[in-house]
Amino acid sequence: MIECSGRNALLSGVFILVVLVVEVWVFSLESNRRIKALRTHVFFIFGAVLFVCSRYIWKRISILLPRGDRFWLCTWTLRFFLAVSLLLGQLCMILGALLVNKEPSYVNVASGYCLGIIVFLTFCFVLVDLLLLVGRGVIPRSLRVHVTLAGFLLALVLTFSGLWYVSQVEVKHVTLPVKGLHPRLNGTTVVQLSDIHLGPFNGKSALNELVGRVNRLKPDLVLITGDLVDSTVSNLREAVTPLRDLKPKHGVYFSTGNHEYYTGDVDSWIEELPRHGVTPLINQRVCLFGEEKHGCSGGLYLAGLEDIETRRVNYGAHSMDLHAALSGRAEGVPTIVMAHQPWAAVEAVMWEDVRLVLSGHTHAGQFLPMTGLVYLFNPFFAGLYQPQPGVFVYVSAGSLYVLIPYRHFFGPEITLFNLVSSV
Repeated sequence: MIECSGRNALLSGVFILVVLVVEVWVFSLESNRRIKALRTHVFFIFGAVLFVCSRYIWKRISILLPRGDRFWLCTWTLRFFLAVSLLLGQLCMILGALLVNKEPSYVNVASGYCLGIIVFLTFCFVLVDLLLLVGRGVIPRSLRVHVTLAGFLLALVLTFSGLWYVSQVEVKHVTLPVKGLHPRLNGTTVVQLSDIHLGPFNGKSALNELVGRVNRLKPDLVLITGDLVDSTVSNLREAVTPLRDLKPKHGVYFSTGNHEYYTGDVDSWIEELPRHGVTPLINQRVCLFGEEKHGCSGGLYLAGLEDIETRRVNYGAHSMDLHAALSGRAEGVPTIVMAHQPWAAVEAVMWEDVRLVLSGHTHAGQFLPMTGLVYLFNPFFAGLYQPQPGVFVYVSAGSLYVLIPYRHFFGPEITLFNLVSSV
């Protein structure tokens, strides 16, 4: 037992060392090569972790399978389905990179479901093992199978509740007092969409449904705060066509999220989106409802930032630049900022006359056990915050989902803001 634990610790140490060395090498590459190498690096880590999780699940579920000659057909049938599910789950990211079209393939959808099951089973069996470890000497051996079964049943609860939550797209209504808003703009409506993740797991039909729901709200503005796509323009050109059907009175605007850069095709997307009626704001701002030459008097500014991850990973000339987006504004004119990650919102709220920062990225944790981790590692998690008097940050839980089709506690959302004048 000690030799086995020592060997596992040695293998873990070697794995972590290899990951660190490769990461240093990846970040030393030039921009275009770095993105491809980084994606391969992530696939390697992800695959290795999933392989370990799958072996762990196999061992735990084997305890629960019926034994004896009478049950051999049942046992081997269950083993077959378990093996196929674990394999599909492990291949999820690779299949997602290879099979991208206007609609998700059945294989991609199935692999997403299977990946979620791997996550939930691993989480629940780890909880069970921790319970058995803490309760050693208290929990009789005869009950250990029952405790393991309880972990399996808990994973089923997470699976089915996750499927229910992900189907509950909610329109959230937020009335927001905006200091300095001109009285004639009182009642202006703004829809925020975020984290749609068009690609291998969300396609044209899902976007078309979102667009229909947004149009029924008849907003003045539609703002898309990043992570719209998970693949290249060539793969998704047809999938994004429903964006043309958005009918706000004063336009559709977009700021980048980290996933636009992961595609390796962010510049092409910045060129493509205007063809679909969407205006990208790349460290830029526009004056709405007023005239720039008159200091945007009677209007408001809308600014869009590049994703803050561009500071950590060099994507050519791309880098989040608050000065470019916010310097030189007329004094006293309220400003709305689109900043995909909440960490960027922390910086944006420090600027004068910024009244609202719209973010996404967190997905409100999306699913257990990620919910707690995302909450701990982000300054704003989900919903409305007021970091300073008269200054608000809103973090969308996301309008669809990423990678696996499960959510817990927070369903997908479309957010409708009603702006009202405030002294």
